[in-house]
Amino acid sequence: MTDYAAMVNGGLTRIKPYQAGKPIEEVKRELGLDDVIKLASNENPFGMSPKALKASVEAISGCNLYPDSNGFYLKEKLHAKFGYKQENLVLGAGSNELINLLFQAFVNDHVNVVLPQYSFVVYSMEATVNGAQTKVIPLKDWNVDLDDVLSAIDENTRIVAFANPSNPIGTAVSSAAMRKFVAEVPKSTLVVIDEAYNEFNEGDPTFEDSAKWVDEFENLVISRTFSKAYGLAGLRVGYMVANAQIASLLNTLRAPFNVNSVALAAALAALDDDEFLKEVVLNNTRERVRFMEFAKKHGLKAIESKANFVAIDFAPHDAQAIACDLLKAGVIVRPLLGYDLKDILRITIGKKEENDRLFLTLDKLLAK
Repeated sequence: MTDYAAMVNGGLTRIKPYQAGKPIEEVKRELGLDDVIKLASNENPFGMSPKALKASVEAISGCNLYPDSNGFYLKEKLHAKFGYKQENLVLGAGSNELINLLFQAFVNDHVNVVLPQYSFVVYSMEATVNGAQTKVIPLKDWNVDLDDVLSAIDENTRIVAFANPSNPIGTAVSSAAMRKFVAEVPKSTLVVIDEAYNEFNEGDPTFEDSAKWVDEFENLVISRTFSKAYGLAGLRVGYMVANAQIASLLNTLRAPFNVNSVALAAALAALDDDEFLKEVVLNNTRERVRFMEFAKKHGLKAIESKANFVAIDFAPHDAQAIACDLLKAGVIVRPLLGYDLKDILRITIGKKEENDRLFLTLDKLLAK
């Protein structure tokens, strides 16, 4: 047989497929369970907002027509609500597609990419597939040391990428520290801040909307999604904010009609449902405290999180065995073996009753 793998571009053969969290239906089918909760993929336990659901249903009747390829009304809403200029916006099928486009456009085998340790795995995958060298900067006490990151940047560094709050760890860099860092990065290096969990990082009176910095910092690129706090993970819709030239380049590269009609309608309506978002964030903040208290009660290390999940170090217990036992009990969590973090499980913060079930099951497992 012809070796087609030898024909592919870049470093595609050097990466492993992304390992998504197990779907609920798959677990039910494999284990013969009727009642399963998923606390593995940082989805919104409340689903989508009532306004977004209504808009989605209404949009289905028009699915015989192509969607608005430029997403005019969603961009208009983002401008009205947050002040982002339409010429600075790129829409995508989730922020993951936008990160893919950015790396495809700017990364090649003549440049390098700088990433903090334990970054979202997609960044390193995109760097590798496009042939770039990756520089990984170790964390200090689970936090990014921005001085170390800055020191790693050289004349060949094309992108430095963060998730803020980070994934899969959950820690966050303050607005003041991030602004200072961006100001010191050479203009030839793009600073990509993936803010998929931005809405959950509340409570800091000094917090600033970093997407409003793009007029000041021409090399800054901000990525956002509707998959987490807005509950639209299954519809795949996100946006990127960048200077007008970068946005134009990415809009040229992206596929036409890349965001479907239902996703556009749902995202538009979701932005009008402030009460729903407030409820989601309030539940997350309240329940996140319970996760920290649970870990402390059992002598476990829970990494302080600003996101909608908590990473818990289960040592000296066998974290992988605990994950398997939770699965058998109908609770899906996320092991982090792909990051070489064998003792840590990342657990999405669910509704109170879901977290009650998780804690009760863990109480029994940890008592063995």
